[in-house]
Amino acid sequence: MLLNRISIKTYLLGMWFIGISMLSASVEAAVQTDGPMVGAVTHVRAKVFLRTDAPAQVQIEFSESSSMSNSLKTPKEVTRYANDFTKIVTLKGLIPGTKYYYRVLVDGVAQQTENYPSFTTFAPLGQDAEFSFGLLSDVGNYVKNPAGAYKTLADAKPDFVLQIGDWDHRDPANLREMRKMHRDVRGSGSDAGADFSQFLAPVAPLFHMWDDHDYGMNDGDYTFPEKASAIKAFLEYYPLPDLPNPQAGPWYKFRYAQAEFFVLDTRSNRDPNGDVDDANKSMLDGENIENDQKTWLYDSLLTSPAKWKFITSGSPFNPTCKPADGWGAFVTEHDEIVDFVKDNNIKGVIILSGDIHSGGAMDDGTNSGLIEFSVPHTNMQMSPVNGGFTTTTPGDWSEYLNPGVSAGGSSNAGFGWINVLTNPDRVEIQVVHENGDVTNSDTIVFDEM
Repeated sequence: MLLNRISIKTYLLGMWFIGISMLSASVEAAVQTDGPMVGAVTHVRAKVFLRTDAPAQVQIEFSESSSMSNSLKTPKEVTRYANDFTKIVTLKGLIPGTKYYYRVLVDGVAQQTENYPSFTTFAPLGQDAEFSFGLLSDVGNYVKNPAGAYKTLADAKPDFVLQIGDWDHRDPANLREMRKMHRDVRGSGSDAGADFSQFLAPVAPLFHMWDDHDYGMNDGDYTFPEKASAIKAFLEYYPLPDLPNPQAGPWYKFRYAQAEFFVLDTRSNRDPNGDVDDANKSMLDGENIENDQKTWLYDSLLTSPAKWKFITSGSPFNPTCKPADGWGAFVTEHDEIVDFVKDNNIKGVIILSGDIHSGGAMDDGTNSGLIEFSVPHTNMQMSPVNGGFTTTTPGDWSEYLNPGVSAGGSSNAGFGWINVLTNPDRVEIQVVHENGDVTNSDTIVFDEM
């Protein structure tokens, strides 16, 4: 009988320990798994992306001091399963032209304790300022494929960076795959992602827009069955400026001093490439929705007080370039846009495009209709066949067209670099090799446009 009592006691004690262990495991502290990454910076605010491994209360602590002294904290917000435990936190009331350091707090615990990431708020609107920004496009996120361009770009100290599409080429087919892709391109899921996380994310605000392969469908358009999932994942993972129509697509604009940037979504609202090219075919408003992207673009260009107007297009604007999937498949709309700009005497318009995996290209408007700079690829693994291009139709470019890889097999990976300068008003557009060499440089003077 005594033995039975001891056995029962031992059993109950064992169950108690098991219960305590399970409870401890269930309340293990949540931690940050992805980020932080800053974007949507203006002269007075910014947004920070982060992700945790479980539901948690999160904040951003920020300061003008690298030691985080006299810091401020954002209100507490909660990460949730429905959004893959991501959160975009807004920092308000910032001072123009000021460097801020920041860190993530998860349930009150700092996730960074030294070498805090930082960013600098933009110059005041309407005030002329000289600034520089980097341009990225076309990334190969193979597990063992680093991206040396990220460190070189970070070392150049850009005021911000634009990544304009094909940050990955895996064509994710559902929400789970899309979320994983966004994590991989910016984190330890690939060597290139680790390079971005280590070198570029901690020092520069990012503005991003997809092209087809990171939208989710090769040569994709509005008929993609997972379009809604693509938009959801994109809005979860990128700190974007306020969107005109977030349910329809993630196009947006932002300002820096005397320049304005119009970041086009050339995928989720485009008609299929094979449709008849007439006045009804559109890359910007294929579904003829209310509050559409093309009307927004025209209205924004007409009312913009900015001197320089940069328009990004994931697809090449030059209709001779990759015509099966670029604006060459939408020549009617392409010409309409060019005529709109010229008929309304809208000066300072420059197109920034990607997609062709080149070593950079430039057209003065002879072929593109407007000045266009094609951004070099970041780290694609390429072959010298087809002249060093992945497309057989790279097109005609008035100034230069560099192959993505040389005939000898050397990569021309790199990034675009633009200096916006004053007295006189001009921009310098450069192709920078991943080793830091400037391979091409053109200057556009505003009064000569």
